[in-house]
Amino acid sequence: MKTRILLLFTVLFTVMMSWATTPKEVEWSIIENPLTEGNLPMTASGRLIWGDYNNDGHLDAFIVAGQSADGLVAQLFKNNGNGTFTLIDTPDIWGFAWGSATFIDYDNDGDLDLIVCGSADATIPGALTLVYKNSGAPDYVFTEDETFTLAGVSPEDPNNGNHILEAFDYNNDGWMDLLVNGNAGGTWEVEAGGSGSSRVVAILKNNEGVLELQTNPVTEIVHFRPVNGGSIHTGDVNNDGYADIIVSGYHDVDKTVTDLYINNKNGTFTHWANSKNVFTGHMQGETVFVDTNADGWLDIVEVGRNLQGDQWINIANLFVNNQDNTFTKVGSEISNLVGGAPSVSAGDVNNDGLTDIFLAGWASDASVYYNNGENVFTRVRVPDITRARAGTANLVDFSGDDNLDYSIFGYRDGGTGAPGNPAWPHYFVKNILGEGIASNVAPSAPANFAASYADGKYTLTWNKSTDDKTPQNAIRYNVYVQYSDGKTYAYVPAHINTGKLKVGGGVLSFIASNSIELNLPKGDYTFGVQAVDQANATSAFTVISVTGTGVDEVSTLEGARAYASNNRINIVNNTSTDVSWSIINLAGQLVENGICPTSNKVEANSKLPAGVYLVKLSQGANIQTVKISIL
Repeated sequence: MKTRILLLFTVLFTVMMSWATTPKEVEWSIIENPLTEGNLPMTASGRLIWGDYNNDGHLDAFIVAGQSADGLVAQLFKNNGNGTFTLIDTPDIWGFAWGSATFIDYDNDGDLDLIVCGSADATIPGALTLVYKNSGAPDYVFTEDETFTLAGVSPEDPNNGNHILEAFDYNNDGWMDLLVNGNAGGTWEVEAGGSGSSRVVAILKNNEGVLELQTNPVTEIVHFRPVNGGSIHTGDVNNDGYADIIVSGYHDVDKTVTDLYINNKNGTFTHWANSKNVFTGHMQGETVFVDTNADGWLDIVEVGRNLQGDQWINIANLFVNNQDNTFTKVGSEISNLVGGAPSVSAGDVNNDGLTDIFLAGWASDASVYYNNGENVFTRVRVPDITRARAGTANLVDFSGDDNLDYSIFGYRDGGTGAPGNPAWPHYFVKNILGEGIASNVAPSAPANFAASYADGKYTLTWNKSTDDKTPQNAIRYNVYVQYSDGKTYAYVPAHINTGKLKVGGGVLSFIASNSIELNLPKGDYTFGVQAVDQANATSAFTVISVTGTGVDEVSTLEGARAYASNNRINIVNNTSTDVSWSIINLAGQLVENGICPTSNKVEANSKLPAGVYLVKLSQGANIQTVKISIL
């Protein structure tokens, strides 16, 4: 009898513990008609991306698609900041039946440019990749930049994955590069720098505004292995400060594959030899880098359809990063993730500090997989009327309240077009939180931001930030560089004055650790760093400036330095004797002065208005003056 009672208690305790760890579910509010005039297009087989193209602080939407009665679609929706959107005329931008797109500021002018690729339909051979330059203020008009001739790529099929363009800085040189994938619509000729296959994986280096195809980017095998039909994603999987690449798709010899490429930090990549042995491989889905266990190391989520013999099998795998260049596989029987041919997005939906996953595909319908911790997710379907596949699902804060909303479009299996049963759902859906879910709070701004220069590169370092929910190790970071000529680069595009991100949706790649090296020549720069939580809410930027004669905040007084934070100037003294300091404005007026004791830190008492200041540090005969900007 005692054994039965103990067994019953154990079962009840286990059930209670599982209830206790069940994550809270948010409530959703469908915006019935978000456009000020007209309706969102009913379409599929394309991509919708989010970016603030007109720099007003609100994320706008762009869609390219063409598998429906609405025909070929290329439409831009301006976010009015009040829950409505306005369709913007874009006469120069082509629509494609099977298409994709990405925002990229390729010329560092602070305005998001646009790259669109695709093919018209199966009866017309060939594919195009087109670059559209943003004219900037006041009109923000996209015009094709015909100086570029990029490898034309397309998803090739209406059911194939469409995340085939990604903008990222692979060599940390302060210019956004471009990764492309897909089908060339013909042979990608070797003479043109290609691999001799119709399947394209290529990287284009940004040479100060010019995108140049790299013809030997991978050591030993020269080209990336030619695959298509899946996805490409980037992220720093080994925490060395340089973004790596993961590619999934169909390979002529190995069939469905997933390939990991490690960044060598010298402009080349190495194909990870264990890719074939570790990953299952798939197409028609996505493989993404996501820190699922909040330890500050990117794990890998692989969801799609794998070819086994002559059978297509839905797969969903999680590969936990062991922090030593190995991974531990967690299958769907444990994680509860569901495969198929999904669009993938990720972010902290319920503001508990853990990254959730949004899948929209065949087997997964359209569901949020809430992160329970311990590599287990709870699947909750979104409102059924919004269920769609063969399009794009995005977790994105389009309402600007730091809580993740979602957008979705595509084809709805079983949809008749009758009221309440759309055949081509296209919805913007707002996160209205729910019982016990508080609105998200952005992390604190990084402190002790510093820079040093050596061997042709600047190394930026900062203290890890804190957040009310996100574990400290899981907080990500973003940096920007402002050049002396006013051009501005950001690791992830952002407004340098407010800290708001200029892009959203999908799976964004940030800096995982609290340092990064930038391959910049010695010069005059302003650097900024901000913290980013798992819902992509951002802190303000902490800012420092450097001059061409040396880094401002690194003085010749070994162990003493000055830097700006939160409109104040901080002086740190790690030497054995006191350091005198004074702050002088450019008019030559003394603003403030004092003594920083040994092994100590002081903060100027008054907040300073925006401007440039000279900080004089002195210790006996050793004197150093540094220039610091307050933005």
